[in-house]
Amino acid sequence: MNTSPILLTLLLSLPLAVTTLPGLQAQARKGHSVAKTARYVGQRPPELGVEFHRGRRKALMKALGSGIILMRGGVTPASNRPFVQEHNFFYLTGVRDPGCELLLVPETGDEILFVPPHNPMTARWEGASLQAGEKGEKKTGIAKVMAATTLQKRSSYFAEVAAALERCGEDKTIWICFAPEEISSGSPDYLGRYARSRKRDVLDGRGDRADAFRAALQKLYGETAKIKDLSRTIYALRAIKTPEEIELIRYVSEIACLGHAEAIKACRPGQLESELAAVADYTFRRNGAQAIGYSAIVGSGPNGNVLHHWRNNRVMEKGDNVVMDFAPEIDCYTSDVTRTFPVGGRFTRENRKLVQDVWDAQQAIIKAVRPGVSFRDLSRIGSKLLVSRGYKPGVHILHGPCHFVGMAVHDPSGGKRTLEPGMVITVEPGAYIVEEKRGCRIEDVILVTENGCEVLSQGCPSKPDAIEDLMKRQGLAEPPRGADAPKARSRSKL
Repeated sequence: MNTSPILLTLLLSLPLAVTTLPGLQAQARKGHSVAKTARYVGQRPPELGVEFHRGRRKALMKALGSGIILMRGGVTPASNRPFVQEHNFFYLTGVRDPGCELLLVPETGDEILFVPPHNPMTARWEGASLQAGEKGEKKTGIAKVMAATTLQKRSSYFAEVAAALERCGEDKTIWICFAPEEISSGSPDYLGRYARSRKRDVLDGRGDRADAFRAALQKLYGETAKIKDLSRTIYALRAIKTPEEIELIRYVSEIACLGHAEAIKACRPGQLESELAAVADYTFRRNGAQAIGYSAIVGSGPNGNVLHHWRNNRVMEKGDNVVMDFAPEIDCYTSDVTRTFPVGGRFTRENRKLVQDVWDAQQAIIKAVRPGVSFRDLSRIGSKLLVSRGYKPGVHILHGPCHFVGMAVHDPSGGKRTLEPGMVITVEPGAYIVEEKRGCRIEDVILVTENGCEVLSQGCPSKPDAIEDLMKRQGLAEPPRGADAPKARSRSKL
């Protein structure tokens, strides 16, 4: 596979004085903003662990109470991209291999993980996979791990499902997720809209994999069992994070901040927006990221008013505001961090006021985050402050300031309408002045605690003065200067 020219150039031009753990500690002593969990830099953050996943299976079985639960893992991608496990399947199993299935029986506590039969050719090309039997049971903590496939009706998978229905008593319910499967960078809200749109397409009309699963089970077991949706139940579990999840999201949020900080330090007039995304992504992966949580949004000048500007194709100009929204993913968990900063190192007077106003709105909202508060309450606080500064709803204020975050960047709430301890949300007010080609959004990840909240993404400044101070510092992707600098490029017409 070919290496990206941008990434290759970055790797070849890195200065020797990259940001190491001692370097971060030295910065902290000087009062510079540094991620709290810099102790992890150069190390692998702790995994969630077998006990976490066992606890999630038990919680789901307790919540549903009867019937049987069937969950499908993700499949090998058709394209040459890395496999990333389906979110709900990983939540319950911690299994990273494709082609697996899970069977749970709430009344008896029985649990069976089905893994693909060993294939020497696949092992030769892709490496060893999870084994059936004692080795797989020890690695996953799941009571029984069997080799089985759903490619044949005579498979032991179908025999075990039939036997489980017999053991589950009078309630012959098969619980499955009706919601579209979630895979890396996917969120239930966007996936649902995409699925509905494809079904309405006159030239397509297909459902997704979850629809096919539901239809197949109805055909196989519809005469003896009811097929019901567990999506809302598992979403409600996911909405309240365990201590293990909180520590992982904290780490992901802080390396997101490290990536933003390096991109901010690397920002120069004449660069493409995509170059800042490349710097951030390199930083993410250098600190343990396995993937990106969502496509990078790097909007400079007029593109800062495009809320999800994914093209990242504009040449940045001095005086532009850059709205950068980007975060990594580790073990199916992500973050959601946005910063606004100036091309050229200093805000114009008008842009400084814009960023300060949005920062003030964000701080007012964060102060109000506590159990019992609703998103509507928080939205009113942010809007009231921005309106008092002259911004108009529907003209300059274009979105609400909060959503849940966790395995998905827009994590589901499970129907919960007010904040509870253990929830993780974003606070992201924004103001967009389209006619003047400048916008601002500032976003951080917030943990709801028993008495208030904690900001998990503290490793990168967001206030105008602190942003300008950060931009004076050398970053790990210091661009070439003088004779080594590339010639200026013309503005993209795309």
